[in-house]
Formats: sequence, structure tokens, C-alpha cells
Amino acid sequence: MDRKEFIKKSGCGMFCVATVPLLLDNASGQKQSEKSIINNRITMKHKCKITVLRREFYQDLADEYLANPKVGKCTRFHDGQEFILDQMDFFNMMNGEFCSEAWDAISRYVYAALQGGSIMRGWTNDEKVMISCCNDGIRPVIFKIERIEEEEE
Repeated sequence: MDRKEFIKKSGCGMFCVATVPLLLDNASGQKQSEKSIINNRITMKHKCKITVLRREFYQDLADEYLANPKVGKCTRFHDGQEFILDQMDFFNMMNGEFCSEAWDAISRYVYAALQGGSIMRGWTNDEKVMISCCNDGIRPVIFKIERIEEEEE
């Protein structure tokens, strides 16, 4: 089936006109199956890997600003910890595995990765990777966010 015929049969109008080349031609130039469109919406074909690179703690700031300055590094995560997310994990906010501050800081990059988009083109040396951290200025957790390709079934 050629592209024009596909657009007519799918009934998805102008939205698909711009996205059909992305749906039909993957990196190897092969045609993908029409299962990529369900109810006129594009299904995600990617996953996201989040790795905890390091946890920091600034004792001088804790001494000056915290009620309990002996709190130490974040205990919710540990260095080297990894998470693999799919679309449902994203919409369920990782079922409470992330605190709200960390999730708020990284969720926009996770969403871009799950959509198959460039996370930080021109900023990192690999557009599929972003280094970010939670919003805690005294004990931040630094994350590596990566777009990974989901294997075709």
C-alpha cells in the first residue's frame, strides 16, 4: 500500500500527513506495520532507561538551612540504580518509586524519550541522552535519562 492510499484508509487527516513518513520508514528504511496507528493515535515504540549516576549532599548548606542537618544523602535512591520505563509506567508516575520533586524535574525528558524524540539535541553528545537532577539543592540526585528502542514483535 502506498502512502496516499494509507492516509485515505486510515482516515487520520492532516495529523498523519506529517507523521506518515515517520511511521512508514524506520532507520533502516524498511516499512513498519500499520499497527503503529491505533484509533488515529501513534503508539509509543520506545522505552526509557533512568540511571542514578550519583547522589550529592552539601553539608554546609544543610547546616545553615535544614531543621535536621544530619539528614545525609537521599535514601530513596542508590548510585547505579536503574529503571526501565514504558508508557504505562510514565502515566502511573512510576508507582511512587520517585519522589515528586525528582519526577517533576525529569518527567519532561522521560516523556520525550518515550515519544521517540530527541531529548537534548545539541546539548549532549548523544541526542538520546540527558543528564538531569532533582530539585533538592542540598541533596540532589543526578540522573541519566536515555531513550532506548523497543524491540519489534
